[in-house]
Amino acid sequence: MTVTVRVVAPGASGHGVVRHAAAVAAAVVADGVVPVGSGQADLTHAQFTDALWGAGVAAAADAFVEQAEVLPRPLVVTLHDLPGADPDPARDVRRSAGYRRVVAVADTVVVSAGHEADKARALGAADPVTVALPLPVVVPAEQAPGWAGRPTLGVLGFVYPGKGHEAVIDAAAAHPDRPAVVAAGAVSDGHDELARSLAGYARSRGVDWILTGHLEPAALAAAAAAVTVPVAPSRTVSASGSLLAWLAHGRYPLAAAGAYAHEVDAAAPGAVALYDDDTRRDALVADALTRPGATRGPVPDWPDAGAGHAALYRRMVAR
Repeated sequence: MTVTVRVVAPGASGHGVVRHAAAVAAAVVADGVVPVGSGQADLTHAQFTDALWGAGVAAAADAFVEQAEVLPRPLVVTLHDLPGADPDPARDVRRSAGYRRVVAVADTVVVSAGHEADKARALGAADPVTVALPLPVVVPAEQAPGWAGRPTLGVLGFVYPGKGHEAVIDAAAAHPDRPAVVAAGAVSDGHDELARSLAGYARSRGVDWILTGHLEPAALAAAAAAVTVPVAPSRTVSASGSLLAWLAHGRYPLAAAGAYAHEVDAAAPGAVALYDDDTRRDALVADALTRPGATRGPVPDWPDAGAGHAALYRRMVAR
């Protein structure tokens, strides 16, 4: 049975959540699903993170609830960047209130990791469905970047507060060879001051800082291949496309032992090296710099996100 799904993910094409929506839409085609951007459909699949839908979570929730009134039903909503355990408790309360409103108008809530399902239940989702993030599609690498061949620690993806670049700079400074730190990605909108601060922090620690800026897929593949030691340093990330991008490029990163990193480790044993503290992190860095082959390997088996979403769509239509 062919199923038509209305795909809703407002925002710039480069935003991680918008890219996720496009990746899912591409993946479900093989399972007989026809994604559309407008018009009638058998159901709607919308992506929600407050940063995409409005200036502040209240406005974002207002916009989503208003849109939900006119979208084809049933309405499937994937939640991203779920609130919970925010360092600012007041912000956590505001975001939780907005997300509860989104959950209330959804027919089914989807999350991308098991620990996110617990957060979704706390927000009122009775039976959230977990579908793993798809591995990013990889294209052939273009010419190696100019810094290739240097000892480097690399972080993939957008530069934003809490990503963990400071900790990677610390790890580089702790090693006698002082490898450079490569931030392989663009600075998130509104965070240029953070990029300047990170550059200054690296200088203060005697570490070279390399910020690539936006990378097209072929350039991203070249950067992922050229980095000596891949790192996924965020402990609090909800579900990380950046961590999965390392795996998709055949790189096995060192990863801070947060909830999502533990889930990836369980799903793809041996593909990440977890660390709980700075001492363990620095020991893993030292080992990987002397054994760079340890961070390279075949792309691990990973759940089929297209099949998972297509099965969900058919269940929803059949209700």
